[in-house]
Amino acid sequence: MVTPLCKLALKYGTDKCPQLKHSYTPFYYQLLKDKRREIKKVLEMGIGFFPGMPEKKVFFDPGLKRTYHMGASLYMWRDFFPNAQIFGADDHPETLFEDNRIQTFLCDETKKEDIVELVKKTGTDIDLFIDDANHNSRKQIFLAKNLMPLLKKDVIYIIEDVYYPDNILNALSEYDCQISQFPPKLQEDRLIVVRHKR
Repeated sequence: MVTPLCKLALKYGTDKCPQLKHSYTPFYYQLLKDKRREIKKVLEMGIGFFPGMPEKKVFFDPGLKRTYHMGASLYMWRDFFPNAQIFGADDHPETLFEDNRIQTFLCDETKKEDIVELVKKTGTDIDLFIDDANHNSRKQIFLAKNLMPLLKKDVIYIIEDVYYPDNILNALSEYDCQISQFPPKLQEDRLIVVRHKR
């Protein structure tokens, strides 16, 4: 099913949609479609960097056979959530930019002090957080362990591209975690939704 979120993903070239790579946008659409106007702050870790990336912000990627906008998923979220401020964070300074309702910050997700500083800038009242940074389970666990306690109790925290879900579930047992696995296309085509226990 091609959802409105899939169409936005295609428009900007983010690989979160099944038409390009991952099967995330149909899941996100079902999860978030009724919250479109309520969500006020989104933070995504990982703006999108790969070696040899051109300096211009919009370019055609011959390897992926798509037009890619730097910060593609940030633009997707901005268009999907009409009342939201969208924040992005990355450890590559060349990915940083600002646009209407989009602000980005330098942050190394493996350093607690960087995580604390990031939340000082964005505020703790994040409605939706997406970890699309380094897809290493140890780093995903470290980020969740250090970021979740800083965010409001009803935050929706999502870890993308999960290779070893059992490691994450065991490490984050103090939270309510749900795995979403999609039709087998890629080994890492899994999300984990993390919430504070009620």
